[in-house]
Order: sequence, then structure tokens, then C-alpha cells
Amino acid sequence: MRRIGSGALKQLLSLLSALFWLGCPVVVAADESAADTGQEDSGSAPDRSGFTTGLGEMALSEAFPEAAVWLELEDGDRALGLFFPERASPAPGALVLLADVGGNAASGILGILSAQLTERGWAVLAVGLPAPPLALQQALEARPGSAGPAADDDRNGDDSAVMIDVMASPDGQSPEQRYRGRVRQSLEAAIDVLAARGYDRPVLLGVGHASGHLVRVQQDLSNPGIMIWVAPEFYPRDAATLPKDLSAAGSGVLELYASRVSANEEVRRRWAALDRAGAYQRQPVSLQQPPSPTDAPGLAGRIDAWLRSR
Repeated sequence: MRRIGSGALKQLLSLLSALFWLGCPVVVAADESAADTGQEDSGSAPDRSGFTTGLGEMALSEAFPEAAVWLELEDGDRALGLFFPERASPAPGALVLLADVGGNAASGILGILSAQLTERGWAVLAVGLPAPPLALQQALEARPGSAGPAADDDRNGDDSAVMIDVMASPDGQSPEQRYRGRVRQSLEAAIDVLAARGYDRPVLLGVGHASGHLVRVQQDLSNPGIMIWVAPEFYPRDAATLPKDLSAAGSGVLELYASRVSANEEVRRRWAALDRAGAYQRQPVSLQQPPSPTDAPGLAGRIDAWLRSR
């Protein structure tokens, strides 16, 4: 198995640290106009699913050629992952890190968190999460029963809206099905890559809205592992079925939430429902909102300690 030396990891740390302290954005982002028109920017990965990822994956792969792993998806699509092996063998395990919506494999907290976890002996494969098109995002964020754009084919209501959604896609899927399907394929491909390298049952870690995608993927896995949610956010329809979906996933979950942020009534209801569902723990940690690269060392320490205590 090919091992990546410390050079790529040091390069990642140096670049991310420099960008952070200079106050520059870590994300290699696509131009918003390109995303709106469906055209790729020069830094985006080729995508035949009908929308550009806008994650600057080509540029990221060129910046970290030793760590870059192209994940093969359906219909010839690809997604970029950054793989960093453990610094000392044997590794206690591996983690798949899924960025918050609109982030790539090194943006936000993900790049520094990857480095911190490998320093503690874990292997890491980080993957980006493209943002949904604006209309779909509005549909996902709409409250159940509220008036708003329809996105999924399991809705009650105007069948013509469903038909428009389906007919708008050449493969007969609604925009939500295609979007969620692409995220699922990225995660499953990441798990397969780690399995081929000898890492079985990796821990799945999601930041923000990525947490909800993990739950759906876990339901389809024959041998699900552990999930970790970092400052999780859930779309309203996902939150409504979360306890049932989590039980179906059949895996343990650790939620790490910002200790300085008071939980609102909605969050407390979710906590109570998940407590009843079982196989769920939560811990307060020092996190900014959204999580910042400066949070990564403390967060990695908490994750490492919790995983090793199991």
C-alpha cells in the first residue's frame, strides 16, 4: 500500500496556517455566477451530474498531489478526497471527514482537523460537500407543511410540481434525489477507498449540515460504524425523522456542540428524542459558530479521547 510521507501533511499545515493568519479564506471557491449558470470554474472538478461542485477541487488536487484521491462516482463523475495516513503504525482506525455544505476537503476546520487527527495516530480521508442549487436549498430549508418550492418526489401536494422536478432531469430523478445521491456516492466511495487500504469500518464525521447526510448513508451500510457530528445542523424534514433514522442506522453517535451557545427549544427537543432513541451521546466543546480552524486542536483531542475510550 502506498504511504504518503509527512511532506504532504506539513505542506497542508503550512498552507492552511498561512492562509488563516493572513486572514485569507481557506476555501478555493467557485465564482457564484458560474454556479448559478451551471458552468464550471477553472478550479472545479469535472461533473457530469448537471451542476458544478464549485469546490475548486482541481486546484486543490494540484496543491496537494500526494494526498489527492479522486473518488469515482456514477456516470463518470468524480469527487476529490485528501487522504493522510497515520503518523505511526498501527493506527487505531480511520475517519472519513465530510465538510459542511459548500466546503472542500481542506476548507474551514477540515484541513487543520485532518492534520491534528493524523498527529494522534488516526488515518483520515477528507471529502468536500457541494452546496445544493439555490432553489433546492430553499426547499430543503422549508418547514414541513410550509408553502415553498417542492424538492422531493415523496411530498404530498401538487403532483405537477413533482412532475416538473422529475422531467427537468435527464435521468428521471428529482433535483433532491440527484443531490443527495451524489453526496451518498462520495461517502460510499471514500469508505471503499479506505477499505482497499486496509481500514475497515471507518468513523464518519460530519460538520454542520454534513451530519444529516451521514445518517442517510449509515442506513445503507451493511456494517455501519460510529458517527460523530460536529456542530450539527439538520434540514427540517431530516430533523423530524432523525430518531427513527438513527435507530435504523444501528450505530453509535457522538454529538459535539458549542458550549458557549445556548440550545434553543428545537435543539432541546431533538436532544430529548435522541436520548430516547439510544446509542447517542453528546458533549459540549469549545467551538465557534461556524467552527473555526482554531477549534481543531481541542476538537481533535476530544474526538481521540472518546474513540479510544470505547
